[in-house]
Parts: sequence; structure tokens; C-alpha cells
Amino acid sequence: MNMISSIAGLVSFVVGIVVLIKLFQKEGALKGILGFICMLYTYIWGWQHAKEENITNMMWIWTGVIVLSIIISIVAGMQAAGGGSGGESLLRLLI
Repeated sequence: MNMISSIAGLVSFVVGIVVLIKLFQKEGALKGILGFICMLYTYIWGWQHAKEENITNMMWIWTGVIVLSIIISIVAGMQAAGGGSGGESLLRLLI
């Protein structure tokens, strides 16, 4: 599970940098620096301009790895709390 989390983090970082470069090119240095300081701004800007910048697939990938990271954190937290295998507990929680 640690390997999956690392890969998801790396993918999120790379896609975030690509979107940040698009932000710099489209909006200029000031908003680009804001996007660098606060990647949430970059993420929101990316979804707002996904079609015109042709980055819709990248935004879906970025969203997917964020959701995957959240799920991994929940499962790891359940395992750390003694919830058994984690996956079974998560399945019980969802059902």
C-alpha cells in the first residue's frame, strides 16, 4: 500500500506541475506564483480551463489520484487503529 501511495503522490506532483506550467503561460507570473504557493488554486484553475487548455484528461487523472490517496489514507488509518485488514473494514463501512 505504501508503494501505491508513493506512485499516486508522484503522479499528482507531475500532473500538478504540468497544469502549473499552463497556468503560468496563460495567466502570467503573478497568478503562476500564486498557483505555486497554493496548488489548490492551480487545481481549481485547471478544472475551470480544462476544455480550452485541452487538459481534461490530466485533470481527471489528478482528481483520481487525489481520491485514491484519500482512500489509501482511510484504509491505513483503519489498519493502524486495529481495524483488521483495513480493506474488509472499509468494505463494511461502505455497505
